[in-house]
Amino acid sequence: MNQNKIALLLLTSIIPLFANATTSQPVAPEVATAKTEKPLVTGKHSMIVTNNPWASKAAQQILNEGGNATDAAIAAAFVLGLTEPQSSGIGGGGYALSYHAKTKQLLAFDGREVALLSATPNWFIDPKTSKPLNFESAMLSPLSVGVPSEVALFYKMHQQNGKLAWSKLLAPAIALARNGFPMSPRLYGLLQSDQDILKDNPQIAKVYFNAQGDVKPIGDKVTNIAYADTLHIIAKNPQEFYTGKIAHDIIETVNKSANKKLMSTKDLSAYKVQVKEPVCSTYRGQYDICSVPPSSSGGVTVQELLGIYARNYTQTGESAFTDINWVYNFYEASKIAFADRNQYLADPDFVKQPIAGLLNNQYLDERAKLVNESMALSVPVAPGKPYGADPKYVADSSPKPHGTTSLSIVDKDGNAVTMTVTVEHQFGSHLFTNGFFLNNELTDFSLTPTNASGKPIANRVEAGKRPRSSIAPTMVFDKDHNLQVLTGSPGGSQIICYVAKNLIQILDFKKSAAEASSSPNLCAANAAPVLENGDSIFSAQLDKLNALGESVIRTDLVSGETNIIRTNDGWSGAADPRREGLAIGN
Repeated sequence: MNQNKIALLLLTSIIPLFANATTSQPVAPEVATAKTEKPLVTGKHSMIVTNNPWASKAAQQILNEGGNATDAAIAAAFVLGLTEPQSSGIGGGGYALSYHAKTKQLLAFDGREVALLSATPNWFIDPKTSKPLNFESAMLSPLSVGVPSEVALFYKMHQQNGKLAWSKLLAPAIALARNGFPMSPRLYGLLQSDQDILKDNPQIAKVYFNAQGDVKPIGDKVTNIAYADTLHIIAKNPQEFYTGKIAHDIIETVNKSANKKLMSTKDLSAYKVQVKEPVCSTYRGQYDICSVPPSSSGGVTVQELLGIYARNYTQTGESAFTDINWVYNFYEASKIAFADRNQYLADPDFVKQPIAGLLNNQYLDERAKLVNESMALSVPVAPGKPYGADPKYVADSSPKPHGTTSLSIVDKDGNAVTMTVTVEHQFGSHLFTNGFFLNNELTDFSLTPTNASGKPIANRVEAGKRPRSSIAPTMVFDKDHNLQVLTGSPGGSQIICYVAKNLIQILDFKKSAAEASSSPNLCAANAAPVLENGDSIFSAQLDKLNALGESVIRTDLVSGETNIIRTNDGWSGAADPRREGLAIGN
């Protein structure tokens, strides 16, 4: 079946979902879509998994033209900013993990947005009431916009590992923006849910609404000429995004919305991507799990969660999957890991990070002993005291919804990239310029700078600081240093649980890439445990969990997992059934 037919099937298979969509749906996070099971795809040479078929096809085009995994990932991400504008785009940022097969070099790219130079710890405190803004109001405020960093991230990745000319990587997105793509059910539903906020902006209406003022119907062509023109400028010189007309328009959009000067030319021109050593730890003595370090809390927290879990639940193999005890131990481990995350993890340029302490074997032994097999931990669980922590800071428990997307790619030479990019809330701040939405990443900071006792919160707003993220693009290596697994997901703070769940499914229960993605999502982010709606695997055993004191809540858990697994003769991959993604093998 050709790729156009595959894409059409993906678009039509969930049309009924939004037939009765209304504006009363919750603003955040991204609304759920029906699960449409995705096939397991195999390839001898390469594998592509993204959350949108057009992005996957763009990556395939770049690989066919001789590009590598880095080139393909960048091309796919520029397309995702067009076809999934609710989730990511050049007005946002992200993180990537990149593996160079020949040298076995693994690099983490921190392309996180940063707080403006005018920002203060009281950034979200209402001067009239001396209280923090309502969270929803903060998200939709120009105060929420951080310095967009995605273009800088992609260009830095290209400089480090790219193969094709930079301009070639933007060509698929430019062509698709000019020629158009069919309105997908997911994009349609999300536009419907936010239409009262979006439709009065003439730039937005020109792209996504028809002449009658309604969201363009599913299947209607969507073109975004302004986005194509913007990418054309970036293709010639990416620095134009930070110093040229595009930069001017971003600044003007933010400041006009705020009715005062918030953002300056220096905010944009001073932005730098950080290239770092990944954070890695051993799982069950068999695998090395690696991810991005802070400013994202994702990698560290996934690894702490798994370290605690493995100490208390030792069963592996396919038969263990239906054992409710692994679910119980997963919930308990996630409560403990999130307690430490909320207390300690933040931008390391501002707050000393106890990464080694959190992943220390003795510390994990100590934290694992908190789990009682006969009675669930009450939440919130208190943070531990790892070595290297700064005791003056306290925890942040602000809600953190996300509009985010993910991709994973392996090329014919074994080079690999797994990347997660975001604008934070669906459609970000809802501010729009030059064909793209601006992020609202600064609401990933604590809205208050101190706790009730006046002690500073590690993740408080400070000028030039990166807000804490939960993004966790992850790679797994065997003890011979061979790449075995790539995974990542959108999903706000629950990204941590989605990635950890995937790794348990794949490494412990020997599930395929498709089975791992399709398996029920679950989390206990130092709060009441949640289990995905529609689960038929554990529903019959919920009484056992509740008897232990878990009080499980059923809810939608909208992941977008992009799993790739090494096989005996190549790679296998699968897109998450909760989104519109596509896996392509060759």
